[in-house]
Amino acid sequence: MRRSVLALAAFVLAASALTPLSAQRSERDRGIVELEPVGARGGFYIGGGIGAGRESYKFSDQTAFTDGLTKPTISIRLGGTPTPSARLGGEIFAWANDVDDGTESFAVFMLTGQFYPMQQGGIFLKAGGGFARSGIDFNNGSSTYETGFAWNVGGGADIPLSRAVGIGPMVDLYQASFTKRNEPTLTERVLNVGVQVTFQTGGRGR
Repeated sequence: MRRSVLALAAFVLAASALTPLSAQRSERDRGIVELEPVGARGGFYIGGGIGAGRESYKFSDQTAFTDGLTKPTISIRLGGTPTPSARLGGEIFAWANDVDDGTESFAVFMLTGQFYPMQQGGIFLKAGGGFARSGIDFNNGSSTYETGFAWNVGGGADIPLSRAVGIGPMVDLYQASFTKRNEPTLTERVLNVGVQVTFQTGGRGR
């Protein structure tokens, strides 16, 4: 009888000792879930990209664009992240080609928005609008150029390397129209494929 009582008492003591441990483990696990990152993006961001852009153009009295000319491109993007699914900011994009006695270029300055369909994913869609400059800058310091309205559509991916740094591919179409009085309207476009690196101040677990 005494052995049965002692065994029962030992069982009760063991159960009472295990219960707080189980509760502590439950509390700890719940805390881990609460600390998981809400989104991969946040705060201020700035990014730089390089690529290869295929430029072509046509006038309004023509039916087809010229054969494409592929040259290096560079872009800079910066702005803010109001939600983990969207980024809003500005962008500068430039395409350039060396010619006799100078450099011809196509540059775009615009406001852009990036939308991430999956909050935890890095794939994004992009669109923007602004103005463009197209012309030739000569080696003697003179230049000839036109300005006009520009728009952009594109997409890409932002693959996180750390909380603050991401890298990924991008594909963009930039197009602009330039109008002069009593002359056909010039439409110029660049299809760009490249890679960009992005730095941010928040997100990814912060």
